[in-house]
Amino acid sequence: MMSKGAFSKISLIVPLILIALAGIFVSGISESSTSAFKPGTIYSRNSAGEQVIAYNAGHTYALDKNGHVIISYNNGKSKVKAPLILYPASGNEESGMTISETGFYISPEKTAITYGGFNGNPVEVLISNDKGKSWSTYQVTKQLIGTTKNIGFTTRNDGWIVLSRFNGMGSENHYIYETRDGGKSWSEVKGNANEVYARVLTGAGYANDKIGFMGFRYETDFQPAICWTQDGGKTWTKLHIKGLTGFASYSMTPLSPVFDGANGRFPIQLSQDGASNVVETIYLTSNNYGKTWRYDKADDMFGK
Repeated sequence: MMSKGAFSKISLIVPLILIALAGIFVSGISESSTSAFKPGTIYSRNSAGEQVIAYNAGHTYALDKNGHVIISYNNGKSKVKAPLILYPASGNEESGMTISETGFYISPEKTAITYGGFNGNPVEVLISNDKGKSWSTYQVTKQLIGTTKNIGFTTRNDGWIVLSRFNGMGSENHYIYETRDGGKSWSEVKGNANEVYARVLTGAGYANDKIGFMGFRYETDFQPAICWTQDGGKTWTKLHIKGLTGFASYSMTPLSPVFDGANGRFPIQLSQDGASNVVETIYLTSNNYGKTWRYDKADDMFGK
């Protein structure tokens, strides 16, 4: 039979164990809530084919006089030199190593730069998970493709790349790759993207590992030219945006959309009298991972 003293000791130990377990459980929730993955800076291309920022999270890049990629975090509070040398947009075209042929995604949690794809060099991605303190290089594909490249991450592990190969006369094929291990390995997503719309890509973005979007340079018969997938890139369909009748006189070029959880924003450039004459950028918004989009003039202030 258990003594009264022994029972008292057990009575004291059990609450202490429960308190300790509760502390572990609470700390786990706290850690999860403070480690939410926020969107990074996303680059895109305008209707003239020039690289532009579609969403600025306060982290950008530049080239020094020798072509080294300099990453700036938190509005310039810290800068690091990435182990990569690129050419300016106007130099050494079709090398796979100009800024216009390179894709950038920049955030403190995940910085990813994808480049290459010409002259016998495979497409690779350079990744840092610690604000540029350390870097790793991984191969995306041995195929020599990648006239232009777009890259992004929706979590620390889930990411995507769209490689585009220009065919001439406004025709362009697109190849989609995904990662589930933070960019260490990539696999091609076989789908019907090029059967649905094979024109010049200006931007791309994913809301999660299933829902994604590609935007294309303005066309007369279908604008803003946006295609989307709900199965990770296997099946694409044209997305017809309603409520933009007031902009019928403009050419519309969608840039890369950005998502923070279910909330999305899709910048649309308006141009007149030529691709370079951009007169305004409007913003579509979504609160359901891009399943529906709306335009409200009041939302434009968030992009300016």
